[in-house]
Amino acid sequence: MAGVLVIGSSNTDLVCRAMRIPTPGETITGRSFATFAGGKGANQAVAARRAGADVTFVGARGNDDFGAARLDDLLTEGIDANRMRVVKGASSGVALIVVDDHGENQIVYVPGANADISAGDADAAISEVDHRVLSLTFEVPFETVAHAVRTKREASIVVLNAAPYDERVSELLDFIDVLICNEVEATALLGRSVTSDSALADATAIAKRGPESAVLTLGAFGAVAADVSGAWHIPTPIVEPIDTTGAGDAFCGALSAWLAAGEPLREAVTAGVVAGSLAVTREGAQASLPTRSEIVAAIHAMSGA
Repeated sequence: MAGVLVIGSSNTDLVCRAMRIPTPGETITGRSFATFAGGKGANQAVAARRAGADVTFVGARGNDDFGAARLDDLLTEGIDANRMRVVKGASSGVALIVVDDHGENQIVYVPGANADISAGDADAAISEVDHRVLSLTFEVPFETVAHAVRTKREASIVVLNAAPYDERVSELLDFIDVLICNEVEATALLGRSVTSDSALADATAIAKRGPESAVLTLGAFGAVAADVSGAWHIPTPIVEPIDTTGAGDAFCGALSAWLAAGEPLREAVTAGVVAGSLAVTREGAQASLPTRSEIVAAIHAMSGA
């Protein structure tokens, strides 16, 4: 498959499981604790790699055990992570996550070295790395993302996952090929409530603001997408969720891998929906990400093939 270039974050996820998520000021007793590889950029890189794409990851880490472990994880996946810089005096990124008995989560993100990923890092990678898809999120500095989308290769497809939400995304819409938002991010962008019932119209409204296409992820309701050909809905397979951490990244990575292989947006969105549904049936972020063969088998099962 053709390449996916990811400029993004790498974190260590420290995950506590508890009956429920605590309220502000409350201490509750958890049931278990585990450490997982995470970060939206690294997650999406792994998701794209497992979905069959050749992947190059551009990021930063501290000179600490967490950072060294996350680099090893990426290399073990077969990802080119040689552009992951060590930032002196900074910690590696960390996310503190609480997961309740319904699979919902609450996250505190500490970017650490991820905040040092620069426009220069983006420039070098975009000019030197062969890629068809440029994958970005807002867990790195906005200025770096803005520079990357404005200086991208003419033939590349820019996929921007607008998470965590930054209101300045409106400045970039004309440069985006595929904008991916969840309901919360789409609500902030449009300035009105976005639900599964309104999502087709909402995706169309976002697409009219500048991006070539808009994709709204809807959790258990799947996803909707809109481009010049119209808007459509892809339902999700019925699954029993265990942990929703990383589901959005599974979606984005699989979508990018399908686009890198030259597949149309509808097929890429379908792959993303299926990948996300498989991810929620397993614990962790990167640990939950499905392989291409798993995604393809689930797509065939949905279609009755």
